[in-house]
Order: sequence, then structure tokens, then C-alpha cells
Amino acid sequence: MSGRSQSKLLQSLGVIAALVGLVGYVVFGWRFGEGGGVVPNALGVAFALVAVVWTMYRRL
Repeated sequence: MSGRSQSKLLQSLGVIAALVGLVGYVVFGWRFGEGGGVVPNALGVAFALVAVVWTMYRRL
């Protein structure tokens, strides 16, 4: 099984998530494991939820 999605929508979401993470890390000083920011936590939960739902949808 390939680790790469064939869905253009999910690939676009992945690129957006990477860009948000990079900008947040460089510009806003977001760091993994600090847990103090609402925005990074909300974005992380949202993208993780999309990933889990999409994986379950493809497997079932």
C-alpha cells in the first residue's frame, strides 16, 4: 500500500497544513509540545481528524 494519496483534495490539504506549520513555526514561534496556543492546537486537531476520517473511509 502506498503512503501517498491519489486525491488532489487531500494532497492540497497536506500542502496547506505544511505551509501553515512552517509559517507558524518561523513567524509565530509555534513549537511542538508547548501546548499553550489555541490556534496551533485547533489546526492540529482539525487536520488529524480529517486524516483519521479519510483513512477509515478508504479502508471501509
